[in-house]
Amino acid sequence: MLCRLRFVFDQFAFVSSRAVLIATLVSGSTFAALPVFAQDADGKEATPVLVESTIVGDVDPEEASTTQDLTIPLDELKLLARPLTLEELQVEAAAWFFLLKEKVVEISKVEVAIKRENQAIQDSRDAAAAVETAKAKLTEAEAALEEATEGTPEYEAATQQFEEAKAALNEAEQKVKETLESQKEFEEDEDIKEAVQEAEKEEEITKARNILEEARKEREDLTAGSDAYNAATEKIDILDAALIDLESAEEDLKGAIPDSPEFQEASQQVEEARTKVIQAADALVGAGLAPEEAQPETSVESEEAEQELEQVASDLDQTQERATTDADGETDAAEDAGEAAERLEGVDETLEEVAEAEADLKNQLVANVTELQEEQTAITDRFKVILDALEAKGGDATSYRTYIEAVSVIEFDLEDTEGLGVRLVSWLQSEEGGLRWAINIARFVGILIAAWIVAEVLSRIVNRTLSNIGGTSSLFREFVVMVTHRGTVVIGALLALTSLGVSLGPLLAVVGGASFVLAFALQTNLGNFASGLMLMVNKPFDVGDEVKIADYWAYVVSITLSNTKIKDFNGNIITLPNNTVWGGDIVNYTHSDKRRLGFNIYVSFDQDIDQIKDVWFEIAKSHPQVLETPGPTIFPWSSSYEGRIGVGLKAWCETGPYWSIYADLLKLLQKRFKEAGIELAVPTQGIRFSDASLKASMPLTIDCEKDTQLPNNVDL
Repeated sequence: MLCRLRFVFDQFAFVSSRAVLIATLVSGSTFAALPVFAQDADGKEATPVLVESTIVGDVDPEEASTTQDLTIPLDELKLLARPLTLEELQVEAAAWFFLLKEKVVEISKVEVAIKRENQAIQDSRDAAAAVETAKAKLTEAEAALEEATEGTPEYEAATQQFEEAKAALNEAEQKVKETLESQKEFEEDEDIKEAVQEAEKEEEITKARNILEEARKEREDLTAGSDAYNAATEKIDILDAALIDLESAEEDLKGAIPDSPEFQEASQQVEEARTKVIQAADALVGAGLAPEEAQPETSVESEEAEQELEQVASDLDQTQERATTDADGETDAAEDAGEAAERLEGVDETLEEVAEAEADLKNQLVANVTELQEEQTAITDRFKVILDALEAKGGDATSYRTYIEAVSVIEFDLEDTEGLGVRLVSWLQSEEGGLRWAINIARFVGILIAAWIVAEVLSRIVNRTLSNIGGTSSLFREFVVMVTHRGTVVIGALLALTSLGVSLGPLLAVVGGASFVLAFALQTNLGNFASGLMLMVNKPFDVGDEVKIADYWAYVVSITLSNTKIKDFNGNIITLPNNTVWGGDIVNYTHSDKRRLGFNIYVSFDQDIDQIKDVWFEIAKSHPQVLETPGPTIFPWSSSYEGRIGVGLKAWCETGPYWSIYADLLKLLQKRFKEAGIELAVPTQGIRFSDASLKASMPLTIDCEKDTQLPNNVDL
């Protein structure tokens, strides 16, 4: 079972780039047939400039200026790419594409070799298991024949069992032949042979490193300054220096362009350095500083394995030929089975040994392919720098980025648990793999922590500053503090993503496009959001204020960016959208520290207004919570057609105890008016009726205090 995995930073960046690509294709398809024309000073049309999203071919990487060192730091590469023109950047991009493709081809060859090795290992183990099973069946059948008597049912059953064992031996022999033939075909593949040879060389270097470590441990048991100690130190230093030279030569090889003269020279230096390392390691082993049992069990012995397989194939051919020559048709089943068992004697053990040797070789191939993927990642990073510069100057890198996305996929064979473990360990130890991600993740976490700390500090500063500014509502202050805190954290998170290799350009483009779509889908909600901001900034009321909004007279419970909650005098909670609140009249009764008390009464037209004034002033001044300044007032008014006088009684008090003072004054007013004999006028009500018989209408004013009898012919 194969599991397709992708590096996190590439996946996230490319998912974002897909969205940008879709938007680009949609908009670009509309104007695909419209070339871009430039006009000269005379107003004439110039040659149309068309930039195609194609991969430029036939470019020699040696002619490019940015590919001279394939390990160039990214910041230096950005500086080199900055002055290049669009045409020059297209050449540079093609050169890096060539290098990336060559590396992908190399990786593919090794991956094929790994799969072939896995198949060869499985075939060898299956063949060994078949031989072992067939030999066990033959042993059981022979024992059954010896115990059974001829002519009995037991003898017949034993004979049948013997025939089955013989067939199993023939099948096992055939399976061994097929395994040997597959192994021969495998060895004849030049690409696989090259990958295997490279793995064998790398395994020799791994063995040399282990020998160096073991020799250093052995030297600790020697007396410092003795001849043996000095001789061991000399040999250890030679191997250590050889390994350092080899690493330097391999670095030069990584930075050279494939098939270039520099690459050929670096390859030769690597081979010479490997030879020196192996010779120095052999010298340590010969001096007894690295015992054989201390050498790694994973040493690859492919040559010995091949020789063993060739010997098995030769033995099988010879024994079969001899059996055919000597039989002359006179041999019985037992002799045939014995000869088959003789031919397969020891083959199962040999195949198991070959499988173990091939498994070690396969693990080294896995380690090699991980290193090649590390080199591919390094090339891809530098390729992207060139593509960024290309796009910044008007080029189209869509095809290149699509190719990068396609070849960045890594296939893990989960059935090959041993190889998977080697691959993961190698990736974790790789500078472009686990070590790189460990550093990036550490930076990511560090930036997030720093952003959180900065957000806390800024939010506290903003909170303290707004608290010292008069007239700022608590809701607005809390909102600004929240936006400051969360905004700082979001900015820090975006900066942290760059440490993981995520490009913010495509990400921000996707966010912008999504915001544009959401703005249409959530127009009402955005309107409520805007109205909520206006309420917080302009502060027409605050939590706890007594207001009249949307024809509701109530207290404000809470204000959010989407709605406002109020509580009426019956205890009901009413939720109003901010659009409704901001779009209507807003009356705030508790906005100031003082609030006016008011009573509107009606008295008969002949009532003494001065008496009412004296009574009201006496009542207002007698209450301890009614303010002296401004003092109580009275204002009479009347309409000629009402026959009564309206009187407005006004006073002022503190806003907090308004309703308790209002109730006290109302009770006092009722009591004092009764004592003073002041009667309130009963309001008259106009009633309009029509005389159906006369088809006419006339107004009629009825005094509600008197028993008014309507005519029989009047319909109300």
